[in-house]
Amino acid sequence: MNNTQIQEYCRKFFAATNSPILRDEPNFLQVELPREIDKELTDRPYYWMWVETIGEPVPNTVLNLVFDPDVEIEDVQRTELIALGCFRLEKIFESARRRGQFVRLTQTDTPSLLRVPFLLTTLKISWMADRRRDEIRSYGINLKSGKIYPELYEQVRDLPFVNSYPESESDSVNRSLLAASLQTGWQQIKDTVLEQLQNDDHSWAEQAKERLQSEIDQLETYYQSLLLENEQKQVNLAAEKELRIAELKWRSQPRIEVQPIHFALLYLDATQLTDSSSGT
Repeated sequence: MNNTQIQEYCRKFFAATNSPILRDEPNFLQVELPREIDKELTDRPYYWMWVETIGEPVPNTVLNLVFDPDVEIEDVQRTELIALGCFRLEKIFESARRRGQFVRLTQTDTPSLLRVPFLLTTLKISWMADRRRDEIRSYGINLKSGKIYPELYEQVRDLPFVNSYPESESDSVNRSLLAASLQTGWQQIKDTVLEQLQNDDHSWAEQAKERLQSEIDQLETYYQSLLLENEQKQVNLAAEKELRIAELKWRSQPRIEVQPIHFALLYLDATQLTDSSSGT
């Protein structure tokens, strides 16, 4: 990310968190932090404990952020440089990750009668052994029909959304039904992912097992030679060998890990979507 991209990212973050941007200039943002955002971007828990104990109002923090070390801002004496690796930007990234783990959005360019709830999830799938391959996949499910949409994110990422519940989902009864549908939908997505992974080509795992066994055989040969030379240390060497083999298996045993990254409850017009699945 260059300076312009970092500033644009920060601008979007502050807009999304309702943090007023007081000044927006090339390589400079002046931002007022609401209390909730201040807590996330600053490391002063004892200050906030004191503020909330005395119960008196305190002025919001104002940050003066520059994105170029050579820039000078008139009538601003103290500025903070924002660059990759700095404390404040890492806090912004951390807050964005946490806040983005679950979102609720409603499509705005379609009649309300056509909108139905979808669960969208982004998964990180890792094929791990002595080598590793990671892949990001998205899956969506129509919570009314149960239909799965692989790579739903690609279809909805450019749609206009607003962060709100439709009126039809505003009462507690509908929300209770929705909660049950979300659990069922998530289980269906997990079942779909598991089925896909089971049907994948597993030659990589067989090859990894062969490499692992080769390394174990080498360890066995090595420790056998040590045991012949050090008969008095047989117990210790045997224990050390088992530990080395266990470490080797822990590091190189082929396995697949699936990690959910984001969830979204989306109210979409299903008639605008295409079914990219085959036989799902």
